[in-house]
Amino acid sequence: MKYIELKKQLKINIDNVYFIYGDDRYLCFDALKKVESALSIQIKDMNTVTLSGESVTAKDIVESANTYPFGDLYRLVVVKNYEPKTKEDKDILQKYLKNPLNSTVLIFFNIDGSDGFKGIDNLTKIDCSKIDAKVITAFITNELAKNNIASNQDAINSLILYCSNDMSKVTNELEKLISYVYETKVLTEDIVKNFVARDKEFQVYQLAEFIAKEDMKNAFDLVEQFSLKSNTGFQIITTLYNNYRRALFISLNKEKTPSEMASLLGVKEFSIKMLKNQIQYFTSKQLKRIVDIIARFDKKIKNGEIKENIAIKTIIFNILDIKRGYDD
Repeated sequence: MKYIELKKQLKINIDNVYFIYGDDRYLCFDALKKVESALSIQIKDMNTVTLSGESVTAKDIVESANTYPFGDLYRLVVVKNYEPKTKEDKDILQKYLKNPLNSTVLIFFNIDGSDGFKGIDNLTKIDCSKIDAKVITAFITNELAKNNIASNQDAINSLILYCSNDMSKVTNELEKLISYVYETKVLTEDIVKNFVARDKEFQVYQLAEFIAKEDMKNAFDLVEQFSLKSNTGFQIITTLYNNYRRALFISLNKEKTPSEMASLLGVKEFSIKMLKNQIQYFTSKQLKRIVDIIARFDKKIKNGEIKENIAIKTIIFNILDIKRGYDD
Protein backbone atom coordinates (compact mmCIF):
# COMPACT_ATOMS: atom_id res chain seq x y z
CA MET A 1 0.00 0.00 0.00
CA LYS A 2 1.00 3.61 -0.43
CA TYR A 3 1.99 5.67 2.62
CA ILE A 4 -1.10 7.88 2.30
CA GLU A 5 -3.34 4.81 2.66
CA LEU A 6 -1.76 3.64 5.90
CA LYS A 7 -3.62 5.82 8.40
CA LYS A 8 -7.03 4.75 7.09
CA GLN A 9 -6.00 1.08 6.87
CA LEU A 10 -4.77 0.99 10.48
CA LYS A 11 -8.23 2.05 11.67
CA ILE A 12 -9.71 -0.95 9.86
CA ASN A 13 -7.11 -3.60 10.53
CA ILE A 14 -3.59 -4.01 11.93
CA ASP A 15 -1.56 -6.59 10.04
CA ASN A 16 1.00 -8.84 11.71
CA VAL A 17 3.93 -8.16 9.38
CA TYR A 18 4.92 -4.96 7.58
CA PHE A 19 7.74 -4.04 5.23
CA ILE A 20 8.48 -0.28 5.25
CA TYR A 21 10.61 1.11 2.41
CA GLY A 22 10.92 4.14 0.11
CA ASP A 23 13.08 7.09 -0.88
CA ASP A 24 11.47 9.60 1.50
CA ARG A 25 13.04 9.08 4.92
CA TYR A 26 10.48 11.27 6.68
CA LEU A 27 7.60 9.15 5.39
CA CYS A 28 9.39 5.92 6.34
CA PHE A 29 9.87 7.01 9.94
CA ASP A 30 6.37 8.49 10.09
CA ALA A 31 4.89 5.21 8.82
CA LEU A 32 6.74 3.37 11.59
CA LYS A 33 5.44 5.91 14.11
CA LYS A 34 1.86 5.48 12.87
CA VAL A 35 1.95 1.69 13.24
CA GLU A 36 3.53 1.96 16.68
CA SER A 37 0.89 4.48 17.76
CA ALA A 38 -1.93 2.23 16.54
CA LEU A 39 -0.73 -0.57 18.84
CA SER A 40 -1.12 1.61 21.98
CA ILE A 41 1.65 -0.24 23.81
CA GLN A 42 1.92 0.94 27.42
CA ILE A 43 4.83 -1.14 28.72
CA LYS A 44 7.31 -0.20 26.01
CA ASP A 45 10.39 -1.58 27.76
CA MET A 46 8.87 -5.05 27.76
CA ASN A 47 6.88 -5.06 24.55
CA THR A 48 8.84 -2.95 22.06
CA VAL A 49 11.99 -4.48 20.59
CA THR A 50 14.34 -3.08 17.92
CA LEU A 51 16.80 -5.41 16.23
CA SER A 52 19.69 -4.48 13.95
CA GLY A 53 19.55 -6.38 10.69
CA GLU A 54 23.34 -6.41 10.50
CA SER A 55 23.72 -8.47 13.65
CA VAL A 56 20.66 -10.75 13.80
CA THR A 57 19.69 -13.94 12.04
CA ALA A 58 16.33 -15.11 10.76
CA LYS A 59 16.14 -17.43 13.79
CA ASP A 60 16.66 -14.46 16.14
CA ILE A 61 13.86 -12.53 14.45
CA VAL A 62 11.39 -15.41 14.61
CA GLU A 63 12.28 -16.15 18.21
CA SER A 64 11.60 -12.53 19.21
CA ALA A 65 8.37 -12.44 17.18
CA ASN A 66 7.14 -15.65 18.83
CA THR A 67 7.26 -14.10 22.30
CA TYR A 68 3.95 -13.10 23.89
CA PRO A 69 3.45 -9.52 25.16
CA PHE A 70 3.39 -8.74 28.89
CA GLY A 71 0.50 -6.55 30.06
CA ASP A 72 -0.33 -5.27 26.57
CA LEU A 73 -2.37 -6.53 23.64
CA TYR A 74 0.58 -6.31 21.27
CA ARG A 75 4.31 -6.82 21.10
CA LEU A 76 6.20 -4.77 18.49
CA VAL A 77 9.36 -6.11 16.87
CA VAL A 78 11.18 -3.71 14.52
CA VAL A 79 14.00 -5.13 12.40
CA LYS A 80 16.09 -2.43 10.72
CA ASN A 81 18.16 -2.93 7.57
CA TYR A 82 17.78 -6.71 7.49
CA GLU A 83 18.12 -8.78 4.35
CA PRO A 84 17.75 -12.57 4.20
CA LYS A 85 20.85 -13.74 2.39
CA THR A 86 20.36 -17.50 2.14
CA LYS A 87 17.57 -19.87 1.16
CA GLU A 88 17.55 -21.11 4.76
CA ASP A 89 16.91 -17.57 6.02
CA LYS A 90 14.05 -17.13 3.57
CA ASP A 91 12.54 -20.49 4.49
CA ILE A 92 12.65 -19.67 8.22
CA LEU A 93 10.97 -16.31 7.67
CA GLN A 94 8.42 -17.65 5.21
CA LYS A 95 7.40 -20.36 7.64
CA TYR A 96 6.74 -17.78 10.36
CA LEU A 97 4.96 -15.37 8.00
CA LYS A 98 2.50 -18.08 7.01
CA ASN A 99 1.40 -18.41 10.62
CA PRO A 100 2.51 -15.34 12.62
CA LEU A 101 1.76 -14.87 16.30
CA ASN A 102 -1.42 -12.77 16.38
CA SER A 103 -0.20 -10.65 19.32
CA THR A 104 3.04 -9.65 17.56
CA VAL A 105 3.47 -6.95 14.92
CA LEU A 106 6.74 -7.52 13.08
CA ILE A 107 8.11 -4.62 11.01
CA PHE A 108 10.99 -4.89 8.57
CA PHE A 109 12.28 -1.33 8.23
CA ASN A 110 14.39 -1.05 5.06
CA ILE A 111 14.46 2.48 3.66
CA ASP A 112 16.43 1.39 0.60
CA GLY A 113 14.23 -1.64 -0.03
CA SER A 114 15.71 -5.10 -0.29
CA ASP A 115 16.09 -7.54 -3.13
CA GLY A 116 16.40 -10.27 -0.52
CA PHE A 117 12.66 -10.04 0.22
CA LYS A 118 11.64 -10.80 -3.34
CA GLY A 119 9.47 -13.89 -3.40
CA ILE A 120 8.63 -13.66 0.29
CA ASP A 121 4.85 -13.49 0.76
CA ASN A 122 2.41 -12.67 3.56
CA LEU A 123 3.80 -9.27 4.53
CA THR A 124 2.20 -5.88 3.95
CA LYS A 125 4.47 -3.52 2.04
CA ILE A 126 4.25 0.20 2.82
CA ASP A 127 5.62 2.27 -0.06
CA CYS A 128 7.08 5.51 1.30
CA SER A 129 8.17 7.02 -1.99
CA LYS A 130 7.72 10.74 -2.65
CA ILE A 131 4.08 11.76 -2.43
CA ASP A 132 1.86 13.98 -4.55
CA ALA A 133 2.15 17.76 -4.24
CA LYS A 134 -1.51 17.98 -3.14
CA VAL A 135 -0.81 15.88 -0.06
CA ILE A 136 2.31 17.91 0.76
CA THR A 137 0.33 21.13 0.29
CA ALA A 138 -2.23 19.94 2.83
CA PHE A 139 0.57 19.13 5.30
CA ILE A 140 2.24 22.54 4.88
CA THR A 141 -1.08 24.38 5.14
CA ASN A 142 -1.89 22.51 8.34
CA GLU A 143 1.51 23.27 9.90
CA LEU A 144 1.24 26.96 9.03
CA ALA A 145 -2.28 27.11 10.49
CA LYS A 146 -1.03 25.55 13.75
CA ASN A 147 1.38 28.47 14.04
CA ASN A 148 -1.15 31.10 12.88
CA ILE A 149 0.98 31.91 9.82
CA ALA A 150 -0.66 33.28 6.68
CA SER A 151 0.68 32.31 3.26
CA ASN A 152 -0.39 31.73 -0.34
CA GLN A 153 -0.28 28.92 -2.86
CA ASP A 154 2.68 30.39 -4.77
CA ALA A 155 4.85 30.29 -1.65
CA ILE A 156 3.77 26.73 -0.86
CA ASN A 157 4.32 25.57 -4.46
CA SER A 158 7.83 27.05 -4.47
CA LEU A 159 8.70 25.28 -1.22
CA ILE A 160 7.56 21.94 -2.63
CA LEU A 161 9.42 22.46 -5.90
CA TYR A 162 12.67 23.52 -4.24
CA CYS A 163 12.52 20.38 -2.11
CA SER A 164 11.64 18.13 -5.09
CA ASN A 165 8.57 16.74 -3.27
CA ASP A 166 10.80 15.24 -0.56
CA MET A 167 8.99 15.41 2.78
CA SER A 168 12.23 15.12 4.75
CA LYS A 169 13.45 18.31 3.13
CA VAL A 170 10.04 19.99 3.25
CA THR A 171 9.75 19.48 7.00
CA ASN A 172 13.29 20.74 7.64
CA GLU A 173 12.86 23.84 5.51
CA LEU A 174 9.36 24.52 6.82
CA GLU A 175 10.61 24.44 10.40
CA LYS A 176 13.21 27.11 9.55
CA LEU A 177 10.65 29.25 7.73
CA ILE A 178 8.18 29.09 10.62
CA SER A 179 10.92 30.27 12.98
CA TYR A 180 11.89 33.09 10.61
CA VAL A 181 8.33 34.48 10.28
CA TYR A 182 7.43 33.81 13.92
CA GLU A 183 6.80 37.50 14.60
CA THR A 184 5.39 38.69 11.25
CA LYS A 185 3.17 35.62 10.84
CA VAL A 186 3.32 35.95 7.05
CA LEU A 187 5.17 33.59 4.71
CA THR A 188 5.67 35.03 1.21
CA GLU A 189 7.06 33.52 -1.98
CA ASP A 190 10.04 35.90 -1.80
CA ILE A 191 10.93 34.60 1.66
CA VAL A 192 10.80 31.02 0.36
CA LYS A 193 12.98 31.93 -2.63
CA ASN A 194 15.56 33.67 -0.44
CA PHE A 195 15.79 31.21 2.44
CA VAL A 196 15.03 27.70 1.16
CA ALA A 197 18.00 25.62 0.05
CA ARG A 198 17.26 24.21 -3.40
CA ASP A 199 17.42 20.46 -3.79
CA LYS A 200 20.18 19.46 -6.24
CA GLU A 201 17.69 17.64 -8.45
CA PHE A 202 15.50 20.73 -8.67
CA GLN A 203 18.52 22.97 -9.35
CA VAL A 204 19.43 20.84 -12.37
CA TYR A 205 15.85 20.97 -13.65
CA GLN A 206 15.96 24.73 -13.16
CA LEU A 207 19.30 25.02 -14.98
CA ALA A 208 17.96 22.97 -17.90
CA GLU A 209 14.86 25.18 -18.06
CA PHE A 210 16.95 28.37 -18.08
CA ILE A 211 19.01 26.95 -20.95
CA ALA A 212 15.90 25.89 -22.87
CA LYS A 213 14.45 29.39 -22.53
CA GLU A 214 17.85 30.93 -23.42
CA ASP A 215 17.93 32.73 -20.08
CA MET A 216 21.71 32.82 -19.91
CA LYS A 217 21.95 35.28 -17.02
CA ASN A 218 20.05 33.05 -14.64
CA ALA A 219 21.73 29.93 -16.04
CA PHE A 220 25.22 31.26 -15.35
CA ASP A 221 24.17 32.72 -11.99
CA LEU A 222 23.09 29.21 -11.02
CA VAL A 223 26.37 27.76 -12.30
CA GLU A 224 28.24 30.29 -10.15
CA GLN A 225 26.30 29.04 -7.14
CA PHE A 226 27.43 25.52 -7.98
CA SER A 227 31.03 26.70 -8.30
CA LEU A 228 30.99 28.17 -4.79
CA LYS A 229 30.41 24.69 -3.39
CA SER A 230 33.38 22.35 -3.31
CA ASN A 231 33.14 19.01 -5.14
CA THR A 232 29.84 20.06 -6.73
CA GLY A 233 30.77 20.58 -10.38
CA PHE A 234 31.26 16.94 -11.29
CA GLN A 235 28.04 15.95 -9.51
CA ILE A 236 26.13 18.61 -11.43
CA ILE A 237 27.49 17.39 -14.78
CA THR A 238 26.54 13.81 -13.91
CA THR A 239 23.04 14.90 -12.87
CA LEU A 240 22.71 17.10 -15.97
CA TYR A 241 23.68 14.11 -18.13
CA ASN A 242 21.01 11.96 -16.45
CA ASN A 243 18.50 14.78 -16.91
CA TYR A 244 18.96 14.97 -20.71
CA ARG A 245 19.26 11.21 -21.08
CA ARG A 246 15.86 10.83 -19.41
CA ALA A 247 14.46 13.71 -21.47
CA LEU A 248 15.58 11.86 -24.61
CA PHE A 249 13.85 8.68 -23.44
CA ILE A 250 10.62 10.59 -22.81
CA SER A 251 10.87 12.30 -26.19
CA LEU A 252 11.18 8.90 -27.89
CA ASN A 253 8.38 7.28 -25.85
CA LYS A 254 5.60 9.87 -25.82
CA GLU A 255 2.96 7.16 -26.12
CA LYS A 256 3.76 5.83 -22.65
CA THR A 257 2.01 7.13 -19.54
CA PRO A 258 3.95 9.13 -16.90
CA SER A 259 3.63 6.15 -14.56
CA GLU A 260 5.09 3.75 -17.14
CA MET A 261 7.97 6.10 -17.94
CA ALA A 262 8.73 6.66 -14.26
CA SER A 263 8.86 2.91 -13.70
CA LEU A 264 11.12 2.28 -16.70
CA LEU A 265 13.49 5.12 -15.77
CA GLY A 266 13.52 4.31 -12.06
CA VAL A 267 12.36 7.82 -11.07
CA LYS A 268 9.23 9.34 -9.58
CA GLU A 269 6.35 10.80 -11.62
CA PHE A 270 7.35 14.25 -10.30
CA SER A 271 10.55 13.94 -12.35
CA ILE A 272 8.62 13.03 -15.50
CA LYS A 273 6.49 16.15 -15.13
CA MET A 274 9.59 18.35 -14.83
CA LEU A 275 11.26 16.68 -17.81
CA LYS A 276 8.19 17.06 -20.03
CA ASN A 277 8.52 20.82 -19.61
CA GLN A 278 11.97 20.59 -21.20
CA ILE A 279 11.33 18.38 -24.23
CA GLN A 280 8.99 20.91 -25.81
CA TYR A 281 12.09 23.00 -26.61
CA PHE A 282 14.16 20.24 -28.28
CA THR A 283 13.77 17.54 -30.90
CA SER A 284 14.83 13.98 -30.12
CA LYS A 285 17.80 14.42 -32.44
CA GLN A 286 18.91 17.53 -30.54
CA LEU A 287 18.57 15.78 -27.19
CA LYS A 288 20.75 12.92 -28.45
CA ARG A 289 23.45 15.44 -29.41
CA ILE A 290 23.24 17.05 -26.00
CA VAL A 291 23.65 13.70 -24.24
CA ASP A 292 26.70 12.91 -26.40
CA ILE A 293 28.27 16.32 -25.69
CA ILE A 294 27.87 16.00 -21.92
CA ALA A 295 29.33 12.48 -22.04
CA ARG A 296 32.32 13.81 -23.98
CA PHE A 297 33.03 16.56 -21.45
CA ASP A 298 32.52 14.12 -18.60
CA LYS A 299 35.33 12.02 -20.08
CA LYS A 300 37.55 15.09 -20.49
CA ILE A 301 37.10 15.99 -16.81
CA LYS A 302 38.00 12.49 -15.71
CA ASN A 303 41.12 12.59 -17.91
CA GLY A 304 42.14 15.95 -16.44
CA GLU A 305 41.79 17.75 -19.78
CA ILE A 306 39.38 20.43 -18.51
CA LYS A 307 38.22 21.85 -15.17
CA GLU A 308 34.67 21.22 -14.02
CA ASN A 309 33.47 24.83 -13.89
CA ILE A 310 34.77 25.52 -17.41
CA ALA A 311 33.21 22.28 -18.67
CA ILE A 312 29.77 23.22 -17.31
CA LYS A 313 29.84 26.64 -19.01
CA THR A 314 31.07 25.14 -22.29
CA ILE A 315 28.32 22.52 -22.16
CA ILE A 316 25.73 25.29 -21.73
CA PHE A 317 27.02 27.17 -24.79
CA ASN A 318 26.98 23.93 -26.80
CA ILE A 319 23.38 23.19 -25.79
CA LEU A 320 22.39 26.72 -26.74
CA ASP A 321 24.00 26.31 -30.16
CA ILE A 322 22.13 23.04 -30.69
CA LYS A 323 18.84 24.66 -29.72
CA ARG A 324 19.41 27.52 -32.14
CA GLY A 325 20.31 25.08 -34.91
CA TYR A 326 23.94 26.13 -35.22
CA ASP A 327 25.09 22.55 -34.68
CA ASP A 328 23.26 21.11 -37.70
